[in-house]
Amino acid sequence: MSETKTGLHRGTPGYAINFFRRDILVNLQFDLKRLEKEGIDELVCEKIQQLLSALVSAASAEPKGTFWGAAMHEVLRKYEKTYKRWNDIKGKDNVAIERRAELLEDLQDIRHKIANRCRTNSHALAEAQDLQVVTAINDALVDTINAVPGTFTALAKSAARFQLRAMAH
Repeated sequence: MSETKTGLHRGTPGYAINFFRRDILVNLQFDLKRLEKEGIDELVCEKIQQLLSALVSAASAEPKGTFWGAAMHEVLRKYEKTYKRWNDIKGKDNVAIERRAELLEDLQDIRHKIANRCRTNSHALAEAQDLQVVTAINDALVDTINAVPGTFTALAKSAARFQLRAMAH
């Protein structure tokens, strides 16, 4: 999605939120799929949960009348809860593998809902002014990636792009 179509410009909170849905969540999904095949260490699972919790907290801190506070909080919380259910499935048997695959699909569906809400609310995103949300997203990404270096390869590239494009003022 280009900046001219959405009216979102680099360095603005709206651009950052849009970048979050279009790049960060996509690359988190890529990393989850890759890591699931290798097996995910408990520390990594904990860091992903902390990342998602930080995002939900950022959304919940927003006033209910804002785009982020109203449209995103409930969907992010659903994403967080679905990730937790996915993470709670233990074992390498076929039933566990199949159930995790189903929940990864659910996570993908929720990510699509987030994307759709961003697209349908692009005007509200363009009006977003709260840099605290943007800072919370960035801080959570950096903390997660730094806590387990080399683990989130796709997410790390997203975070670098986020820093360059979304955090630039």
